[in-house]
Amino acid sequence: MAITIEGTAFPLGEINKNGWGIPFSESDNAISSLKGSVLRICPRDAPHECDFSEDPNAEIGRIVDAWREGSEIKARAAVTDSVAERKIQDGTWENTWSVYSLADSIDDNWASEVQARSLTLVQNPAWEQATWNIAAAEEGKVAVRNIHQFKIIASGDPVTNNKDNPNSDEDSSSDEKLAELEKDNAAKDKDIEDLKAANTELETKVNDLEKVVASYEKDKATSVPLEKVQELVASKADEIATAKIVAYKEEQRRDNAMESLTAARKNLNLETKDEDCQHHTSLQQLLYLVDGWHSQSCSYTPLL
Repeated sequence: MAITIEGTAFPLGEINKNGWGIPFSESDNAISSLKGSVLRICPRDAPHECDFSEDPNAEIGRIVDAWREGSEIKARAAVTDSVAERKIQDGTWENTWSVYSLADSIDDNWASEVQARSLTLVQNPAWEQATWNIAAAEEGKVAVRNIHQFKIIASGDPVTNNKDNPNSDEDSSSDEKLAELEKDNAAKDKDIEDLKAANTELETKVNDLEKVVASYEKDKATSVPLEKVQELVASKADEIATAKIVAYKEEQRRDNAMESLTAARKNLNLETKDEDCQHHTSLQQLLYLVDGWHSQSCSYTPLL
């Protein structure tokens, strides 16, 4: 008697209980490698020990097909071991399984260049969706068992970084994994603090820039327009020029008055010295002297 089981091998784009996942971009690699893999069952106290050693005695069948449905990779396996057939038919084993695979690397929790090596019957799968059912039996019996387990502890599903060493039986302990997770969390916390500091610095620069802009706008609002400045300069220049012209004309009239006074006193046989009339600095005083005031000096002596 031969039976076939099939179900979800694993979902794409979902991190499993061991902290890694298979991205959608790896679906082709996963499907092609699954088609060439085997079906195994390991001792209950070491759910993947037979996978690490690639133990042929643990093989109970082979994967005959694999395909994608939506975000899940499906697989179909032919059970060729008679004891395994009976235990599956009897329901001795839970209908959950877990993929054992190799990968070139795991970056940010995502595996790349995935190479599936086996589907292994386990009690606690790494993905809750990883369940199988009996698809067909030689005698026409079909048993459908939908047992969904929700476990906190997942079965060990390590992915080695060296696909050329399939016999490696070394696995990180729980303490080591916890330490790595704590290290990753510490690094992420530091990145968050650095981003906060950078954001604070950026906000400070933005605030300073806003103050500069506000100051500029204020100065712009209270400053005198260039056209007004030019107008004021021109007006002041005209004022200064006018004052200069008036002063020049005043000086000319004073000189003329002085000459007239000197000539008038000369006709009277009086000598006029500039220093004697220095106290008559205004044009009005000089004209007054010319019009009717004569004396031996420039003092005010009227003629009666």
